[in-house]
Amino acid sequence: MKRIAKLGAQAVVASMGLTACLLVGAAPAQAAVYDCRASFNSTDNLAEATCDEGFGRYRVKANCASPNYPYSITIYGPWKSRSSGVSNQPYSLVDGDAYNCHITSASTDV
Repeated sequence: MKRIAKLGAQAVVASMGLTACLLVGAAPAQAAVYDCRASFNSTDNLAEATCDEGFGRYRVKANCASPNYPYSITIYGPWKSRSSGVSNQPYSLVDGDAYNCHITSASTDV
């Protein structure tokens, strides 16, 4: 009986260790970028976004209207990374012509 109790206690301790490992291996907290801005140019059919403060990832998100059908789609530019303390951060750009649609608004996706 002592052997069964000992094995049961070992199983409890092992499962607690596994739970702790799973929690330690969880996804890290997201970094925060802020002071972001997005804009679009309807003539060139382009949208762009950048962030001036913090650090982490961001991208442009644009609403794009179909010229032939009564619907819009959301298109995204590539993810960009902002490093803390570095000026001249990269812009995330997206071109509506590549999706055969017309950009009507833009925002920053973080």
